[in-house]
Amino acid sequence: MDLQFCLSFFEPQLTQPPTLSQNVLDLIFNASIVAKAVLGILVFFSLISWTIIIDKLRVFGRVRRDSERFKRLFHRRKSPKEILQASRLFPNSPFAAVFKEAYWLLSKKEETYPNPGNIEMLKEQKSDSRHTSDDLVRLFDSVASSEVLKLEKYLVFLATTGSVSPFFGLFGTVWGVMSAFLAIGFTGSADLSVVAPGIAEALITTVAGLGAAIPAVVAYNYFVNRLKRLSSELEIFYANLIEAFAKRETHEVR
Repeated sequence: MDLQFCLSFFEPQLTQPPTLSQNVLDLIFNASIVAKAVLGILVFFSLISWTIIIDKLRVFGRVRRDSERFKRLFHRRKSPKEILQASRLFPNSPFAAVFKEAYWLLSKKEETYPNPGNIEMLKEQKSDSRHTSDDLVRLFDSVASSEVLKLEKYLVFLATTGSVSPFFGLFGTVWGVMSAFLAIGFTGSADLSVVAPGIAEALITTVAGLGAAIPAVVAYNYFVNRLKRLSSELEIFYANLIEAFAKRETHEVR
């Protein structure tokens, strides 16, 4: 009796159970058509989301590097023409885009008033400065919005994935539990072998739904926060840009 007890005690250790990955793959292959469809949809959402996340990380990285380099160049107080020529080296910087558009707008204004020492033209120039200021505001809003919209592209898919994936997982959960209860009803037994397939489907679809939603939500919030910071930095840069051009115009008039 003692020998049998010892053998029964060590028997679970002598038998090697299947690994978790093998169990999960078996559950997926043996799942119902509905569960496989739910898993396929969630895998699709997850793959597209990760593609967008990786691409956006690269894009935002290039924007940050080019923007920091351009702002350092701008704060060195070089001439606008030199900054304009150097801005071509930073194609991913929204700050460079704002500067170029503002520069061309003010250049057109200077072509309209080529001789600021003329009294009549100086009066017209002062009366037109308010219109120029309004034009600069509209220009900034247009360029900044365009740059932010380019960076926002495809982020809506991350938001959709984060919102919809848990519901697909919940649908799979309900379907799996319902299958387990139907199996109990057909067999008249609540044995583990009867209810296990349905419960397993419920759990695996829940995990898949959360696995697709969590990275998408985290990435979406991260990118939205980056865009908010970028918008605030663009507004500060716009104010500095207007101040720099105003000082330059005052110096030229004198």
